[in-house]
Amino acid sequence: MWSNTPEGGILIIGCKSDGSPVGCSSVGQRKMNEIERLHLVYCPLAKHEYRRIECIGDLPSDYILAIYVPYAGRLVETNKNQAFIRYGDSIHEMSDEERRDFRNATREPPFELEEAHISYPLGFNMAIVRKFCQNYRDDEGLDHLSDEEILELRNLGRRDEGRFIPNKALAILAGNNPRSLIPGCRVRVQRFSGRAEGEGETYRPLFDRFIEGNIVEIIEESRSIINTLVHDITWMNDEGKFITTKEYPVDAWFEALVNACVHRSYSFSGAEVTIKLFEDRLEVESPGGFYPPVTEKNIYEVRAARNHHLMDALRSLGYVRMAREGTRRMRESMRRWALPEPAFRQQSIHGVVVRVLLQNNIELRKRETDRDFVNFFGGDLWLELPEHERKIASFALRNTNINVSDAQRITGRTWKTSKKDLERLVEKKVLIFVPGMYERDPQAHYSVRPSEF
Repeated sequence: MWSNTPEGGILIIGCKSDGSPVGCSSVGQRKMNEIERLHLVYCPLAKHEYRRIECIGDLPSDYILAIYVPYAGRLVETNKNQAFIRYGDSIHEMSDEERRDFRNATREPPFELEEAHISYPLGFNMAIVRKFCQNYRDDEGLDHLSDEEILELRNLGRRDEGRFIPNKALAILAGNNPRSLIPGCRVRVQRFSGRAEGEGETYRPLFDRFIEGNIVEIIEESRSIINTLVHDITWMNDEGKFITTKEYPVDAWFEALVNACVHRSYSFSGAEVTIKLFEDRLEVESPGGFYPPVTEKNIYEVRAARNHHLMDALRSLGYVRMAREGTRRMRESMRRWALPEPAFRQQSIHGVVVRVLLQNNIELRKRETDRDFVNFFGGDLWLELPEHERKIASFALRNTNINVSDAQRITGRTWKTSKKDLERLVEKKVLIFVPGMYERDPQAHYSVRPSEF
């Protein structure tokens, strides 16, 4: 376990669980010799150092045994072909998929350089390929090289007897259907009405969609969808002024999206990146653990890329900068909006994932929204309306108008019920209906009735 954990670890023999020493001499020298040879029997690949430490106080003639086990930098397995790693305060036995990902992370044959077995150029979005090649040509002054020569130069494939053979990095970057190789090469975006997903009959996401394609298409479509799902809010900035923005700065959630797509383990072929928006937070789950030596403690200072060649290609396309700048930009953008810093955690959920958490300070937001409502509509109406109608009216106040889909999204009620909610607010003279030019015009909406205060 310690050999596969980036920080390594120390085993102490001769102490109670509370740390107080009991010594080792009572077990006899023969037993201690067996302990010091255990690695030869059970885990011969582990490297370690033994040290006997003399006790003081009540046990002056006794000792404890300290065994330092450093991180090996490669996968270490037991004599039974088991591999373990430590996550937090728990011991985790690694699956075959996790072992493969670990080997990739420690520079054993990289997954991204494996042959893709996709026809080139027919199986690829050549507009993306050409854009990448031209950008690299312009950056490096290599006008004399063909597209295939540049792809080979950047380790995205190889030429063999007059034909170009793409690898998996190029398939992920620009393939027409990379899921034929990696079923989990997609992003799932979900929006929930409350603070929990629910389960069984209570599991009812307001929005649930898979975004598929190559990584460029996935990032662009996911960006567009998430931008529509992130709510508008009103809050007070450092200057004491009320401003209306999205729940989270785009620099924070977009960087989390890109990082998840770029740094995820594609060796976990059946698992996809998942983005979940809740009432109080946004979570991004990326398959695979942190790429050593990166940990949740040093993520702002240490840079390492699991999919180096893919990341390098995305740098030429303008999506990443490869300078630790992305996570720092996430942190600074959250600070500017008076929000908690991003939280990065490695967890064992359905396999190992890295989870990024962005919190939106909902309690402060709710107080400010209620105050805006009371200032505009009056306190009597605020007391009269049920919570879901307050949400609708507050949204319309902040955004100047609202439609049925907006009302459904922010309340979590059905489309039909949301339509009735809006009509009820018209009857209460909170909103007015603004019809479009046609009977079912998508431009039709509801606006706030001018205040009488």
